[in-house]
Amino acid sequence: MKHIVLIKLKDRTLENQQAVAAILKKMTTKTIPYADSFFVGEDFLDSERSYDVLLEVELQRQDLERYANDPFHVTVKKEFAPYMDHSVTIDVE
Repeated sequence: MKHIVLIKLKDRTLENQQAVAAILKKMTTKTIPYADSFFVGEDFLDSERSYDVLLEVELQRQDLERYANDPFHVTVKKEFAPYMDHSVTIDVE
C-alpha cells in the first residue's frame, strides 16, 4: 500500500520547502526497515492550490499503525512540525 502525505507550509519559501524535504529524507528503509520505499517530492508550481512537500511511503497495510508510532517517524514529525501549516493524507492499495 501507499501512505501519501501532502504538507502545506506556514511560510512558503524555497528554503523552508528544502528544509522539510531534507528532514523527511532522513526516513529510509535503513531507519525504518519494514517500509519498502520512501519518496519525497517538492512542488515546483507554487500555486495557491499547491501543497509544498509530498511524502510517499510504501509498506504493508498491517504495518501502517506500526509506522505511525515508530519512534524515528515520531521524531521526524516533531522536527518538521514548526514549518507546517497543515497536512492531508491518503492511504491506498
